[in-house]
Amino acid sequence: MIRTALEFLADELNQYLKRKDAANFGNVDCVIVSALMTPEGNFAVTTEGDNVFRVILTLINLEEDRIADSQQTYRKVDDKIQMINPPVNLNAYVLFSVFAANYPTALRLLSYVISFFQTTYVFDSGQYPQMNAKVDADKPWHKLNRLLVSLHPTTFEQQNNLWGAMGAKYMPNVIYKVRTMSFIDMEPKMEAPPITEINISDN
Repeated sequence: MIRTALEFLADELNQYLKRKDAANFGNVDCVIVSALMTPEGNFAVTTEGDNVFRVILTLINLEEDRIADSQQTYRKVDDKIQMINPPVNLNAYVLFSVFAANYPTALRLLSYVISFFQTTYVFDSGQYPQMNAKVDADKPWHKLNRLLVSLHPTTFEQQNNLWGAMGAKYMPNVIYKVRTMSFIDMEPKMEAPPITEINISDN
C-alpha cells in the first residue's frame, strides 16, 4: 500500500511536469521513487549524462493515525461470521528531494512540486481510477481509497538531523505528510456460525 501511494504520486507529478513545462520536462519521467543512498553508502540515483535531473520520493517516517477509534470488523463468509482485527491507519512522511546538475533547474523543479500539491492535495480513487492501476487483482489489500497530502514544515535542526541520518548530501527538498493509509489483514481471527434463533428459558 505504501508503494501504491508513492508510485501513484510520482506518476501524477510526472504528468503535471509534462503539462506545465513540456519544453524542459516533456520527454522524460524525472520523478522516481527511490532511497537516496545504497546500503554501501553510495548515491542511489543514476546521475550519468550532462543534464540529469530527478525528483526523488523517499519514505522517511510512518506514524499511526489514532484520530478515529478502530472497531472490530465482522463479515459473513458462506454460513459463518468472521471477526477481523481493526485496520491500522498510518500517515506517511515523504521527502521530495531534487537532484540536478544545474542548480536553477533544481529550484524550478522544487517549485513545481509545491505548486502541484497546492493545486491538488486530495486524491480519491473515484476521481483517480489510475490510483490502483498497478495493484494485482489478487492483492486487494494494497489498494487505496483516499490520500490527503499536506506540507510538513521542519526546522533547520530537524533538517540537519534528517540528512545526517540518511548519510546524504543536502539537496533542495520539501517534506509532505500523506494520510491516511489503512492496513488490514483479511485473515479471520475467529469465526462462528451465525445466531439464527434465540431461546428463552422460564427456569
